[in-house]
Amino acid sequence: MSLGERIYKLRTEKNLSQGDLADRLEVSRQSVSKWENNNAVPDLDKIIALSEIFEVSLDVLVKGKTTEVENADDILQNRK
Repeated sequence: MSLGERIYKLRTEKNLSQGDLADRLEVSRQSVSKWENNNAVPDLDKIIALSEIFEVSLDVLVKGKTTEVENADDILQNRK
């Protein structure tokens, strides 16, 4: 899953419209749309704010990692 797909998924789970999220981040709705469509990437300060709004870690938001166990499984599989 791409960063844009994760932003879309987390935004909809929080029942936020693109406009609502844009208002909270002080960006345009079009910026949020570009992020979700993978046509642009948020600046670091916006990524940090997104993780706080969505109440997820930066690893979950940026890398899509959900648990340490999954990370360990990925590492082990790459060693094979």
